[in-house]
Amino acid sequence: MEVTKYCICCGEDVPYNRIEREGKIELTCTYCGFPLPDEEKTVVPMEDTSSKEVTSIEDTSTVSEPVQAVPKPMEKFDYVLFADDSKFTRKMIKDSLIEKDLANEILEFENGLELTAGFAKLASEKKVLDAVMIIDIHMPVMDGIAAAKFLRNIESQKGIPHLPMAFFSSVKADENLRDLLVELAPAHYVNKASDPDPDKLLERLEQLLSYFMQMR
Repeated sequence: MEVTKYCICCGEDVPYNRIEREGKIELTCTYCGFPLPDEEKTVVPMEDTSSKEVTSIEDTSTVSEPVQAVPKPMEKFDYVLFADDSKFTRKMIKDSLIEKDLANEILEFENGLELTAGFAKLASEKKVLDAVMIIDIHMPVMDGIAAAKFLRNIESQKGIPHLPMAFFSSVKADENLRDLLVELAPAHYVNKASDPDPDKLLERLEQLLSYFMQMR
């Protein structure tokens, strides 16, 4: 039986590759290349006390005292730009971004041409400092792949570091799409057909945006 792990981009359990990088083993999705959670680590329960719950910590040779998790402050992007020809999808994404407070400013577009024009305007005004782009692949006027290549050209011309991109797709990433994700890196995709429940789709998108935040 094939060993699999859950991939937030594909929205399902997937086979994975093991890659050694800088002395560490990384697991990546066979379909889309997204990094997956590492092997489960052995945990040892801490000594019980009369008034505290038993917690677990990562196995180490010596343990001096409990390590308490410190909540991270809420982070957000300066801008989230997203393009989708579906009005319903745009509203769903925008409402989620507002509810989670993931961006200072949210810009939505109906197609790739509008997205590139909006991004070019921000780049000319030197306002693109910390942004992420969510791009539907299949759109009229200009599709998501063509728009993404155009955006990378704008970044190169303006001297802007490549901003993270999240592509929406209704199918699994094939070899051509995987090659494009490498070419357009940092870029990943979300298989929006794998979850019939919109809430689950938004949860996966939020996890991907969280991953992009950690990359900054």
